[in-house]
Parts: sequence; structure tokens; C-alpha cells
Amino acid sequence: MNFTTEILSNYLGKEASALLADAPFRNWAVTRSVETDLDKLRTDYVFTQDGFDFASDEEDKVDTIFLYSDQSRCFKEGLQDLPFTSSRQEVIARLGSPSKSGARRSHPILGERCAWDRFSRPGYVVHVEYRLDADGINKITLMRADVVP
Repeated sequence: MNFTTEILSNYLGKEASALLADAPFRNWAVTRSVETDLDKLRTDYVFTQDGFDFASDEEDKVDTIFLYSDQSRCFKEGLQDLPFTSSRQEVIARLGSPSKSGARRSHPILGERCAWDRFSRPGYVVHVEYRLDADGINKITLMRADVVP
């Protein structure tokens, strides 16, 4: 399947069962866990082998989608509109000026932190985290606008 950020963003706000029923997700191994120690119930769906996760709210509606391209996990399907090989400059050229950004930095407890950019879209946000060790994308997060921190 040919994925884009827009295609995946269409799952935001839908029942988790809708995403789980669609190809290729229905054929992937998933681990479901419920976090009950937060203010609001949250369910995580982790597709470890496929570099894809999503989280849902207390009504089990998708609120966040995570796409990984790091040393341990990779979303092999990729995104046509935002390849993981894209540099930060290429991402900005494709998505426009970020609504918020963060520089690479060293944290005394957490260690090296990646640079990132956030791009606002109608009803959702695209958050791009860049690699520490090379030019390219480490992780892409799609979030409903009402859950953006």
C-alpha cells in the first residue's frame, strides 16, 4: 500500500478497530496494553516488527500514530510524501514552515536529544524527529490537534 501522512491522518479520531481491520495492519502482530494510571484511560497498540504504533483515548479512538525509522524499528511501508531519508531542509521544503521546532541538545539525564519540527495541518499535527547520527528522519508522529502537548 502507498501511505502518505494524509492517508494515515484519516485514522485519527476513528475507532481503533477500523485501523486494525485494514490492510496491512490486520496481518501484523500487535500488542495491546491499557494504561490505567493516567488521568485518562489510554490504550497503546504496538506493532514491534513493523515500526508502527498507535494510541487511543478512553473511547478507543485513535489519537496518535507513531512511525519509526531508527536502529531497532522501521516502518517498512514508508511514506510517499515524507521518505525517512529526507533531510530537515527537505522536510521543511515539503511541509512548509514549522509551527514549532526544537534543536538537537544534550540533556544531563536523558542524554542526546534529537532536533525536531512540528507542522500544523487542519485537524492534526505532524511531528518529525530527526536522526542524531545522520541526515534523515528518526520518527514521524501524527496527532489529533486536541492531544498535542
